Amino acid sequence: MCGICGFINLQGQPVDATVGQRMMDLLWHRGPDGSGQLVTQSSGHHTSPSVFLGHRRLKIIDLSEAAQQPLPNEDDTVWVIFNGEIYNFQDLRRELEQRGHVFRSRSDTETIVHAYEEFGDDCVARLDGMFAFALWDERRGRLLLARDRSGKKPLFYAFDGIRLTFGSEIKALLACPWVERRIAVGYIPEFLTFGYVLRPRTLYHGILQVPPASYVVVDRTGIKGPVQYWQLQFSHERNSNDLPAREATRRVRELLSAGVARRLISDVPLGALLSGGLDSSIVVGLMSQFLDEPVRTFTIGLADDLSFDERPYAAIAAQYFKTDHTTFVVNPDAIALMELLLWHHDQPFGDSSAIPTYLVSKLARQQVTVVLNGDGGDEVFGGYDRFLGALIAARTPKFLASVGRALARCLPRQDGYYSARRRLERFLEHRDASPEERFLGWISYFNFARLVPLLRPEVAALVDAEPLHEGINHGYAEAAGLPLLHRLLHFNFMTYLPDDLHVKMDRMSMANALETRSPMLDTALVEFVASLPPQLKIHRTQMKYVLRLAFRDLLPPTLLHRKKHGFGVPLAQWFRHQLRSYVEETLLTPGARLRAYLNQDVVRTLFQEHVDGVRQHWNRLWVLLTFELWLRMVEDGTLWTPRRPEADATIDVTEVVRRSYA
Repeated sequence: MCGICGFINLQGQPVDATVGQRMMDLLWHRGPDGSGQLVTQSSGHHTSPSVFLGHRRLKIIDLSEAAQQPLPNEDDTVWVIFNGEIYNFQDLRRELEQRGHVFRSRSDTETIVHAYEEFGDDCVARLDGMFAFALWDERRGRLLLARDRSGKKPLFYAFDGIRLTFGSEIKALLACPWVERRIAVGYIPEFLTFGYVLRPRTLYHGILQVPPASYVVVDRTGIKGPVQYWQLQFSHERNSNDLPAREATRRVRELLSAGVARRLISDVPLGALLSGGLDSSIVVGLMSQFLDEPVRTFTIGLADDLSFDERPYAAIAAQYFKTDHTTFVVNPDAIALMELLLWHHDQPFGDSSAIPTYLVSKLARQQVTVVLNGDGGDEVFGGYDRFLGALIAARTPKFLASVGRALARCLPRQDGYYSARRRLERFLEHRDASPEERFLGWISYFNFARLVPLLRPEVAALVDAEPLHEGINHGYAEAAGLPLLHRLLHFNFMTYLPDDLHVKMDRMSMANALETRSPMLDTALVEFVASLPPQLKIHRTQMKYVLRLAFRDLLPPTLLHRKKHGFGVPLAQWFRHQLRSYVEETLLTPGARLRAYLNQDVVRTLFQEHVDGVRQHWNRLWVLLTFELWLRMVEDGTLWTPRRPEADATIDVTEVVRRSYA
């Protein structure tokens, strides 16, 4: 896992290496183990592009200098800088060696160079892993940018017609004087709706993402792409297919086991993030079968709200699989963390579970450099409550909605994770809408009805329901004709997975130079499960049905049947008590920057309703807080100012318990 950056000037103007160094300095946290760069200047009578490639290295496989990047082919005419892991690199290397290619290292990176020599741009489709890379072909004067299938590794770029600039994080691009630092005001409504801007866009004017499963090529003629090289295909079958459930179960176990085994290749210490949920427990269980020593597992606990504390279930899994288990109990300084997290995200980010993700990554990094996790299990097997809710809502008569609303009013208001009233109110909120619109309402922070009054008139004038949902509608259109669950899984795989879940895990782990690997997103597994009918994913009311069947003998019943528990912090309670004055002073003062875009009276009403217990707005207040702090950081330039990880005063570790169950 590393950080990559660079630029190409198609007119061959001289490279300013000091700018390249600034880009690399801003990515120090992604690769503290070393750095390298390549500078090519235009020469000869014919103008050729000039190029800078920069790399920050986190050593994982082949720790020697032979694996230093930028890494060339045999005659130094093709160079690559790479972020990620190629899990099939050993098989691919053997094939390339049989075709006559000579390797100088043991790294997975070098397979990319030789695969490009052999297969051209089609090499991208032969890579199985998580990756973002830039490849410079000197003979042809072209730069290839590529990204993995689900978008686990990030890659941003800006192109002005003459110069293309790219990097693992937006801040690296903003270090370049020719890249505009202008807010894309037209995308603010989209951020407020979803908590992120849908790829390929960003909240910066002119800065884009290479989409997942795509590549972009730049040469003397300009830019080509993005070109999509892969797309997940879901089954059209609604009830059954030709594959018996027993065979499907066996195949799921076989594929996930292989996916875990491939992700255990490492020349540095390796462990796992363990929540005690179904997915992470299965991953740890399989790791314990493959490794000759106890798995090192890591969990954090928040002592001030036990409904968010995963220590008890994680301890059950750790004891059952005899792991070397470390539990950290923390009291985070949420205020100080917010600016730090924003610096790493580069954009405002609506998912508050970034807080515990950062904390557990930082603490795990004290012992290991690589961890496996359970990310992707819900996306692949249908594990979110909103999937089950959509199926139930589609089968529930509309007249029962009034009964449900009456029942919700009788339930007590609670701040905890399993608040029955909050969940029932959420379920009934868009009862009369289509299944797709209802699902969209459930995943939105501000739905269309709430969004328009929130915006100032000049910003609201930019909003139209159709353009706002253009990316969403495109995702739904691609899945037209599929069963409802598969339409929602497809939409989730194309939006929430790359734009939220992957962003959170990549930025928060790489903030601490920790590599995270996700076996549940193994390509062969994802493709196979997508081919299964919906009833094998959600059977009656049991989510992730085929996954539970496949591993019912691996897990104890307590973990096998544990209901879904998200990874979060008690913001509802914090915003009413510990952080109440901070939220008020940040959002409601005359100097708040968001006043230029939002209606302050609506913001005040949201705050007051939350602190008075009238309605739950903690998630909306978090979105507004991150937006306000981001505006301030853009204004003062701290987003593109280098910073080093200091002795972190943002975390008060009140207890560390390390126990070996082996």
